[in-house]
Amino acid sequence: MSSRVFVPTQKQAAWNSISSLCGAAVWAAFATLAGLGRARFGIIELLFLFAPLVIVPLGLELTRRLAGTRERFDAIRILQFSATLAVAAVFWLPPGRTAATLSALWLLQCLFLAGRRFLEWWRQERTAESMILNIAYADLVLGAAWLVLSRAGLRPMGFQEPIILLTAVHFHYSGFATALIATATLHEFESRRLRMPGLPTLIWLIALLPFVLAAGFVFSPALRFVAAISLSACVTALALISWWMAGDWKSTPATIYLRIGTWAAMGAFSLAGLYAVSEYFKRDWITVPGMANSHGILNGLGFGLLPLLAWLMELDQRMAGEVASVTSTTVRSTSRPSIVLTHPSGNAAHAVGSGLHATHPDFVARDFYDR
Repeated sequence: MSSRVFVPTQKQAAWNSISSLCGAAVWAAFATLAGLGRARFGIIELLFLFAPLVIVPLGLELTRRLAGTRERFDAIRILQFSATLAVAAVFWLPPGRTAATLSALWLLQCLFLAGRRFLEWWRQERTAESMILNIAYADLVLGAAWLVLSRAGLRPMGFQEPIILLTAVHFHYSGFATALIATATLHEFESRRLRMPGLPTLIWLIALLPFVLAAGFVFSPALRFVAAISLSACVTALALISWWMAGDWKSTPATIYLRIGTWAAMGAFSLAGLYAVSEYFKRDWITVPGMANSHGILNGLGFGLLPLLAWLMELDQRMAGEVASVTSTTVRSTSRPSIVLTHPSGNAAHAVGSGLHATHPDFVARDFYDR
């Protein structure tokens, strides 16, 4: 007899892919205009713009894969389009009420994303992975709030520019993007049943230290120094673990991207440690503009972008392999027709015989079902 195989019914994340590609094109145009002197913003503004235009859509898609949530079109997605357009326009305006209003759309979008993430977490099993994903979205909200302060021209707690805008950049990259990369690493170890002493503690430190570092700017130079050195060491350790972990990945391009990203991370956070030491001991080894041009680029365009792309490519490769394996196994089965059921995350679950006398499930790809 012939058999039918039902492939996963979940929509592929075309929206986030298209959003990140279009955002990259817009950002490249802005960077070109800035380089030609036609746009009145510099590297810090460009670094921030890269986050909502490219990094956040990729991060949303990686969150969907890690959490196993369904793709859906809703009001939050419509707001995402409007908020991204507003962010793209906000740096063409001087600080003031109009710029603050436009940037508030991005804050509203981040609040909705964080709220939806919390509701999804509330309905799911409470794990370390899900908690760290929640922290990543809290980073996103804080980063958007500091953007509003920057574009409103406010000076909270006596801080001046570019520190205010750099704080928004910090929470989008060292907060949101880095927490997602750390969560994906923890997920990989748990799904492959690998054991590394201290890894959960390392992941929690990476997720929480950006908040401690920000608090150090407000309360204590010593706290800021310790947090900066600790975050630099933890992210460097994560980069080394990622390099080792990618050795047996299925996707060669993903392996290359991840390993380039790990080199960028080690360079970026070595510079961050150097800046923390020079600031604490009042040395002029590296300046804030120098950090933006070196650490900022390596962290944003290197460690922020490439590992996110690598994880998405590798997960796509694995999904394609799983679907092909289940399809091949089911087609070879000639005893009776089978229907492959799917988990909401897209993994093959089990096959149920459709014969009249079938009383027990006929499992296909049992290792996927056991997950």
